[in-house]
Amino acid sequence: MFSQKPIILAPMAGLSDRPFRRICRFWGADLAVSEMISAKGLAYGDRKSQILLAPDRSDQPYWAQLFGAEPEIIRDAALIALAAGAQLIDINMGCPVRKVVKTGAGAALLREPARAEAIMRALNRAPAIPYTIKVRNGWDEETRVLNLFIEMAAEHGAKALICHPRTARMMFSGQADWQFLSQTALNAKVNAALPIIGSGDLNDPQSAIKALNLPGISGIMLGRGTLGRPWLFRQIKERLKYHHEWAPDSALKRDTIFSHGELLKGEYGEKTGLLFYRKHLAWYSKGLPGAAAFRQRLFTLNTFAELASAIDELFAVPTEEGPDFKQK
Repeated sequence: MFSQKPIILAPMAGLSDRPFRRICRFWGADLAVSEMISAKGLAYGDRKSQILLAPDRSDQPYWAQLFGAEPEIIRDAALIALAAGAQLIDINMGCPVRKVVKTGAGAALLREPARAEAIMRALNRAPAIPYTIKVRNGWDEETRVLNLFIEMAAEHGAKALICHPRTARMMFSGQADWQFLSQTALNAKVNAALPIIGSGDLNDPQSAIKALNLPGISGIMLGRGTLGRPWLFRQIKERLKYHHEWAPDSALKRDTIFSHGELLKGEYGEKTGLLFYRKHLAWYSKGLPGAAAFRQRLFTLNTFAELASAIDELFAVPTEEGPDFKQK
């Protein structure tokens, strides 16, 4: 799964849902990770957690991300996810959001390596669960623990480690320290052979390819750089394979946007789907002529039909049959 430097859609709460994962898969994402799912919610039968977990036939192999702090509950939830169709489980040990950290999950585990190791040990006992972990450099600059987590992950059978090379304290400020990630990965390989996937500040083909070419990096995850630009995966691959710049034309962009809307409506229904669609349309329209007026108009439109008309006006291109994302 990690043998050829995959380009992966990162887990993003409220964003990397089934419709968006399908869109990104169509545009070349090698793998995609689900939204963050509560291990406790899944283990205790919470309906929202079960809905988030449900796999999509186009999203294979299915990689589900869990968060939690109790080793046995995480193991139970991982077994539920595998039974539901997941092939790989990611454990979030890097989310810096307060409501996650205050439960002892996410980046809080960077301050408790012993608890993090207990989680890995629970996942790796017979029968072993195929899992990865997603971390940051450390809680803050004084407690960088990436090397320790790489070694623990390798010792306890993790399939890969994903790192966003910022500290939890940084949240999303400053710059991701890719050189630190590369050097730490190289140093750790003396004692631990483990694929290291990097994530953070990969917003264009140039930054993505630069990251892929760093020593010790086995693949990359794209996150917010894909919002409004799911075709970024293809742009990177075109640059890698053919050494040229590529971008979708207006008609192809518009067809992607329409297809995304249809997937959202099918997933959530007209009312809730419309709320999600408006959010994505704000990103899709960024940089286009008339985008500011379009975004202001978005919140006055109350049906998918009205949005479709506004999108056609924004792109000013005739309606044609677009790519069939439902068949991917």
